[in-house]
Amino acid sequence: MHFLVDAACAFAMYGVFRGRDAWYWHIFLYNFCAFALQMPLGVVLDGICRGKSAVEKYRCSAGIAVLGAVLTLAGGFTHVIVLGIGNALFHVGGGAGTIWSSEEERSVCTRLGVFVAPGALGLFLGNVWSQSAVRGWIALAGALALLCFGGMLLWLGRGEGFGSCFGRFGENRSASKGGMVVVCCFLVVVLRSYVGMAVVFPWKNTVFLGVVCTAAVAGGKAAGGFLSDRIGIYRAVTVSLVFAALMYGLGSFWGAGILALLFFNMTMPLTLFLMWNEMREQPGLAFGVLTFALFLGFLPVYFQNVLPMDYRLTGSLGSLLSLVMLMGVIRRKGAADGSVSD
Repeated sequence: MHFLVDAACAFAMYGVFRGRDAWYWHIFLYNFCAFALQMPLGVVLDGICRGKSAVEKYRCSAGIAVLGAVLTLAGGFTHVIVLGIGNALFHVGGGAGTIWSSEEERSVCTRLGVFVAPGALGLFLGNVWSQSAVRGWIALAGALALLCFGGMLLWLGRGEGFGSCFGRFGENRSASKGGMVVVCCFLVVVLRSYVGMAVVFPWKNTVFLGVVCTAAVAGGKAAGGFLSDRIGIYRAVTVSLVFAALMYGLGSFWGAGILALLFFNMTMPLTLFLMWNEMREQPGLAFGVLTFALFLGFLPVYFQNVLPMDYRLTGSLGSLLSLVMLMGVIRRKGAADGSVSD
């Protein structure tokens, strides 16, 4: 559903609304509705689910996600506001439902990574399809192959092999820095959004390379969840962001740039998890706060006020700053079990 919703949104924006007057402001309005509105919608969802059992919370969240998907696919091609609100409802409901579906509080990072990953594939496919039907079918075949491959990996990794980073975090929740975790995760996501839009690789000029880069982004989001449940959040954050900084520095070479995208996006499910760990009964608000951070990171690029820096330096600095902030709320002790800082 995530794949289809984001593909429909990209197709509508670039294939339907682009030819209309004030398309530039349509982009702003869509992003505001799709990302900034997730925060108040998340608060409403949390209020509806308060006091219910885990199963009832999941059903409620899943119902909101389905409503958002239907709204996007049925009415999103008529008005950009409807498209954005449908997208926001789906993501809030789907994200909260992903958490509530976790059995015995296991593998939450993995589930979050798997949930967010297909969105990148959908956005790319919808954009390409709106410009060329032939290239769109090629991209669709590649995207479906990647989804099937990801599903196979998830099936092979099922069962007792998954870690329980969630449970260990729960045992150490009283040791967290509370508001500091929220602030740092918020700033990390602002940086991730800004870097993701400001860094433009000069060699990314073909459909094939676009598919590969999109696969790296999606694969990084999924891999980050798997890795954190295997080796702990501390190690996952350190490995991913150190390598991201190095690869961005070598980003003039296409292989290094692709690896930079993969490593840099591995922290996405981790920041979602860290944020939600501070808001256990408010997953909708946790998701909404971070999607608002995504919207803020989009604004400088939208208004063409990016810093005058080389794309390699932008990516490396963004990775290192993210590493410093996340290290500020994750202690070295507990690297293998994902404990939060004292």
